[in-house]
Amino acid sequence: MSEPVLAVESLEVQLPSRGTQRTTPAPILRNISFRLGDCEVLGLVGASGSGKSTLLRALARLIEPRSGRVFLEGRDWNESTPQEYRRKVCLLSQVPVALPGSVEDNLRFVFRLHRDLPRVDAEQLLRDVNLSPQLLGQAAESMSEGEKQRLALARALVLNPRVLLLDEPTSALDDANAQQVLELLMKVCARRGLSAILATHVAEHLRVAHRTLTLSNGTVTEHE
Repeated sequence: MSEPVLAVESLEVQLPSRGTQRTTPAPILRNISFRLGDCEVLGLVGASGSGKSTLLRALARLIEPRSGRVFLEGRDWNESTPQEYRRKVCLLSQVPVALPGSVEDNLRFVFRLHRDLPRVDAEQLLRDVNLSPQLLGQAAESMSEGEKQRLALARALVLNPRVLLLDEPTSALDDANAQQVLELLMKVCARRGLSAILATHVAEHLRVAHRTLTLSNGTVTEHE
């Protein structure tokens, strides 16, 4: 078997506490271990509150795990800075974020954060995510939810990532837009050779996954 793009070994993550009256420790994700192959889409399912978003945030290095190791293309993630790592492993959140300013400003923001990135054709980038180049001058905050999700994807693609972490990417969309965005995400992954972890509560969306992980009682179980 070829080397996985992402290898997670015995990850342990403390879920955030809610409120100030908790008398018992927050639950923990324990012994999370799995492999994500090259160009593979891995489904991630679990009941509400099971920790799917927390796990993806940990994999994006937005939450510090209590223990465990993660390897990106065979390299321990501690050998790079969180910023360097997040250029290769990008999280798309449930609610797409449109930054103040125009669509073009949103794309340029990535270059302000990462000044060494090669320049891209902004119009072609919009076409790649099924958005019209005519939207470049439009206020990003005036876009529909479906358009904002595509814009968030375009911002991630500027980084030329290896892995997309998709946290319920269609939860804010109606059925028609949800299907369009999901199909777009899979086409982009296939066209660019990306791997992805898709967290979803919609069973129908799992048809795009090669394998599925179920998160329950703090651990994961793998299903073909």
